Amino acid sequence: MDDKTVAEIIKCRRDPAYFITNYCKIRHPIRGLINFKLWKFQEECINNFVSHSYNLILKARQLGLSTLLASYIAWLITFFSDKEVYVVATKGKTATNLIMKVKVVLENLPDWIKPIQTVDQRQNIELSNGSRAQATTTTNDAGRSEALSLLIIDECSFIRNMETLWVGAQPTLSTGGDCIVLSTPNGVGNWFHKQCKMAEEGEKIQVGEKITSFNFIKLPWTVHPERNQKWAVAMKKKIGEKAFSQEHEINFEQSGSNVVAIKDLDFYLIHPSEFEEPDPKFRPFIREPLEKTYSDKNLWRWQYPDYTKKYILSADVARGDGGDYSAFHIIDTENYEQVAEYKGKLNTDDYSRLIFNTAIEYNNAFIIIENASVGHAVVMKVLELGYQNMFWTIRDINNVNSTNVSQFRYDIYNLPKNAVPGFTTSSRTRPLMIEKMEEDLRNHEFILHSRRTYNELEVFIYDGGKPVAMSGYNDDLVMSLAIGLYVRATTMRIENIDSELSNALLQNMHRNTTQYFPNSLVKNDETGINHYEMVIRGKKENIGWLIT
Repeated sequence: MDDKTVAEIIKCRRDPAYFITNYCKIRHPIRGLINFKLWKFQEECINNFVSHSYNLILKARQLGLSTLLASYIAWLITFFSDKEVYVVATKGKTATNLIMKVKVVLENLPDWIKPIQTVDQRQNIELSNGSRAQATTTTNDAGRSEALSLLIIDECSFIRNMETLWVGAQPTLSTGGDCIVLSTPNGVGNWFHKQCKMAEEGEKIQVGEKITSFNFIKLPWTVHPERNQKWAVAMKKKIGEKAFSQEHEINFEQSGSNVVAIKDLDFYLIHPSEFEEPDPKFRPFIREPLEKTYSDKNLWRWQYPDYTKKYILSADVARGDGGDYSAFHIIDTENYEQVAEYKGKLNTDDYSRLIFNTAIEYNNAFIIIENASVGHAVVMKVLELGYQNMFWTIRDINNVNSTNVSQFRYDIYNLPKNAVPGFTTSSRTRPLMIEKMEEDLRNHEFILHSRRTYNELEVFIYDGGKPVAMSGYNDDLVMSLAIGLYVRATTMRIENIDSELSNALLQNMHRNTTQYFPNSLVKNDETGINHYEMVIRGKKENIGWLIT
């Protein structure tokens, strides 16, 4: 081997982009075997792989990333001994195809640089220098190895057990292994979405004992030099706006099945409250509370009690198995605004007292407690404490309509026999609650302040047509909010209509008082005599205030 060849080998070893551009061949679906000429964004990706141990790629489809990774793997196992590369894919076919692409690159290298393959299997390649590349589908054990040099996780957002897989890979990665994670978006709240948000905001991650961070790479369709607006218009027509937004514009918000659309939730991150004075520093709806109080600091307040206002306290109670939380909201019924919130893990006695005390503090708030399971114990405890301004469910009535509306009016001191304390969530009321909440958040009628509630709404999805929290998440704040908004729109709306009718009647009576009094008590315009004036102790006094 002459000096020129040796120098070229050294150059290829030092610069994977140079090696790929000059010596790698790939199979094109139409043109067959061709040289792999890197586009600018592909070359930048290769440089990132070399410069950073942990790379996180949010990508559009059909950018040639699998071919690029195959070429990078070929470079790594060709020029470095005893390298262990492990590829995790969602499907067996995807895993096999990636290894096949590595084989195409290796088999078409010039003889003076081509490595000797000692093992050639569908999902496994081993070379004479001790390096190996293998691929597998996703299992809980995927990524576990004692000497892993590079872990590649393809279409990460579609891996259901990604959290478990990542935990299993920690020991290997913490000893020096590199990692490349890539995917198109697939809804919010999953491991990939959270890591992208953290990486974009510069947050650190822990890998074993090491604190590090992902190098975040975003690759929308616009990075592809052969695509333009004409291509985009044609593709949107072919697959639809939503699919295009997910697959090519790498839009998380359009990629899932959220109950409340992410774009509607994001409104609360940027818009200030119309009920507040203009703030030169600009405060969005979602904001830090004025204080975090109670013994566990989980009672958050955005407004202190205003004793001229009416409030709702709507509460959900934890099942008691440690898997979820007890949560409640305080809602200003007039401004339709969240003013306080609690989310924590308390026993039923402590939670009941907290509800009782907070409701009294907020002007004797109307308490609505979900009465299923452990919730019934909390309801009864609050009643034992002497609280009376509480919602009662009228059995056999699950919705307000023109025929049963009168049955929702009840006197807490004279309850009907078919009344039970607390709110009963049933197969009829649950979809109505969720529908009301979604409508009011979509139309931005309700003013939400809590980041905790926002985070729960982000992962509140339709799973098989049923609105539930995404696996591994809770919906305690979401459900307690839905209960409060529903009751305000039904039972409390009826009470408000009664109150408005009474006020209107009183105002009308006040406007017409003069016609009911004798003429002797009314000012005589012709004579100029005011009959409200009387001489008392030698002085004239107007006694009109007695009858106004």
